[in-house]
Amino acid sequence: MAVGSISNTLADVLFATKRVMLGHNRVRRTRLYCVGTSKSGTHSIASMFSRTVRTGHESEAVPLLENFVAWKSGRMDEAGFMEWLRARDGRLGLEVDSSTLNRDILDILLREFPDARFVLTIRDCYSWCNSHLNHAMRFRQNTHPLWREMSKWRMGSKAFEHAPEERLLKEQGLPGLNFHLCHWKWHNAGVLEQVPPARLLVVRTDEIGKRAFEIAEFAGLPRRVVRIEQTHEFRNAAKQNILAQLDPHFVESAVENHCRVLMSRFFPEIKSLRDAKL
Repeated sequence: MAVGSISNTLADVLFATKRVMLGHNRVRRTRLYCVGTSKSGTHSIASMFSRTVRTGHESEAVPLLENFVAWKSGRMDEAGFMEWLRARDGRLGLEVDSSTLNRDILDILLREFPDARFVLTIRDCYSWCNSHLNHAMRFRQNTHPLWREMSKWRMGSKAFEHAPEERLLKEQGLPGLNFHLCHWKWHNAGVLEQVPPARLLVVRTDEIGKRAFEIAEFAGLPRRVVRIEQTHEFRNAAKQNILAQLDPHFVESAVENHCRVLMSRFFPEIKSLRDAKL
């Protein structure tokens, strides 16, 4: 075994021993939050590191939803919510916390953990919307009602009535295209506006694999903890091309209205639905 490999193995063993002795909350090499939308690669970010890295994907999502909604609805004060969040952080002791819900508590994470870094996984709005609609159709019977409550909070009091061109979505009991694309913009633009550039790494979903080592280095983790083969997780083998079943002019109008600015910045090669790989 090479000297470098022996040294790395010893370092990992020593770190693991220290974490067992002192507790995972007190021994962390990094604090990285993935703040991408669902279906943008958050699962891959949590899976791409070896077992020596303490990672989590949507960890304790339902309790977080419960407490967040309780806070926002006035059934819990901010102090109580903060106390719960700090206890959760200590209990989980994550080095890599990947969850779309991190966007909803982003201001708190920025304030409470000044040493934290953030990675925004961003997917082009066409393939993201198509994937999100497929996911909603596939799991709608098992979706926790608090996720729907969270959607109402995110989008506020805006009315998103179905247009005649969206009869397919309405019949399936799914929100319309404007709702989804408005959410895409709200989520991604909000992260870009709130997180200081020095603490943020933006990674296109289709580039997670080739930028895996860069992500690790940004987080302050050694390259050896990266598992390249795990950088595209949670594929939907039964995915349908739902957007292709909608009026193309309606789709492009919605994209222009909500997403074109960010699309031009991060996906300049995708001019229309024809250019997207769904």
